[in-house]
Amino acid sequence: MAHANMDKAPYECGLEEYPPDWQEDFQRLSDLVLDLAARYGDRILIRIWDPRSLQGLIKAIRYGVHCYPTFVVRGGKKVVGLDMPQLEQTLQAAGAVVQSEHFVAPQP
Repeated sequence: MAHANMDKAPYECGLEEYPPDWQEDFQRLSDLVLDLAARYGDRILIRIWDPRSLQGLIKAIRYGVHCYPTFVVRGGKKVVGLDMPQLEQTLQAAGAVVQSEHFVAPQP
């Protein structure tokens, strides 16, 4: 029977097929998104768009996204990259309120 990767989260399956630097970038992005979800709870809505999909392409054109990852915050404000302090500042300027002080610092 084939190994089903039952010991991994769904978003981690198949990750070992990519180069180590891509794996690290994915892990940093994943940690950042999970941390935001834990800290802000239902105060923010996180949507992930695959730029290769039709919806993702339309969103990228609509918001002028040319680099990934890019976070688009209410009002069309964009934060490019994994700059957590800039993203936090932009979210709070848009009215997001931290619900929990849970914080996992992204790995450098």
